[in-house]
Formats: sequence, C-alpha cells, structure tokens
Amino acid sequence: MDVSRKYGMEYRLLNAITKGHSWYGGWGYEFGCGSFAITLDAYKKAVESISSVPLAPLLFRGRGPQTRLQALISFYRSLSDSELVTIKDLFSFLSSLIHASNESLASKATLKNLKPAANILCAWTRDDVERVQQAMIKVLAAASGKTNWVTRHALKGVMCKTASPELLDYCLKHLGGKLAASGTMVWARCNPNSFDIEFR
Repeated sequence: MDVSRKYGMEYRLLNAITKGHSWYGGWGYEFGCGSFAITLDAYKKAVESISSVPLAPLLFRGRGPQTRLQALISFYRSLSDSELVTIKDLFSFLSSLIHASNESLASKATLKNLKPAANILCAWTRDDVERVQQAMIKVLAAASGKTNWVTRHALKGVMCKTASPELLDYCLKHLGGKLAASGTMVWARCNPNSFDIEFR
C-alpha cells in the first residue's frame, strides 16, 4: 500500500513514465492490486500510453506566437544530446538533469564541510599573510593621518620587495576592515574620481 508522500504524487507519476514501473518498483516491489479495480495490464497500458505521447503536436505553432510550454520544450530539446521525441524522452532527460544537479550540490556541500589540510595547496602560511598585512598597516599609519588616503597601487609599490605579487594582492584584497594591533581599523574605499581602491 503506497502511503508515502515523498516528492508528491506528480513526481511519482512521472517516475512511472520515465522508469516504466511504479515508485516502489525501484526497490523490487511489483504491482499487487490497484485502486479502483485497476489491473496490472491496465496500469501498464496507461503508463505506456502517456509515455509514448509525441512532443511534435505540442510544438506545432501554427501562426501564433510560441507559448511558454513550447518554449520550455524547445529549450530542453536544444540542451539534449539525443533527440527528444516523446513525453518519456523529455521527462527522462529532465530527471537526469535534476539528479545531476542534486549530486553536484551534495558534492559541493561535502567539499565545503571538509577542513582543508594546512597549507597543502597554498604557497604561503597564515603567518605570512598576517606579517604582510601588519606591515601594510604600519605603512598606512606612517603615511596617512585621519584625512589622507593611500592608493592600492602605491601601497603595493611600497611593499613590493617584502612579498610576492600574489601574496600582496591577496593581502590587499582582505585588508579593508582589518584590525591593527593598536585597536584601530583599516578603512577601504573606492575613490569616486579615479575609481582607485584607497586605504587609510
């Protein structure tokens, strides 16, 4: 007896169209007795009838503009490597896209939750970043009062001999909002006239 509400009835009917068997057929269950005295033959015939409905009549436009349904079917037909001729073809392709998307999201979530091993793929350590950012803060403190701003280019130029360009770019990217040892904070802005990033 199918009392599950998983994914809703519409999805499970589409499952019968795409797979050729009922929702529970995926776990080896077979048709017992259908509701409203539906026999196994009647069920199979209904699934086969719906599965084999051709898409061509749905796509026929005549002279009118394309409907949203026609646009959707045309879009997914253009994405598919194989020709989508029937309702079964279309919904099998859509199911494969949904499945691939869900797997991709799950793998991204897994990767996000993994803690990376320390500095395996990184050319510098956290201490390197901290050292360079503190040196940048000292330059800013020496070069600017409360009203003077230092451009990103100028700050990178002053620091060019202390670290690699990649490390400097990384440190500059994350410098805005950084707290200094004195308790002050680095401010960053985009100059409205020069469109340069500036710090103080």
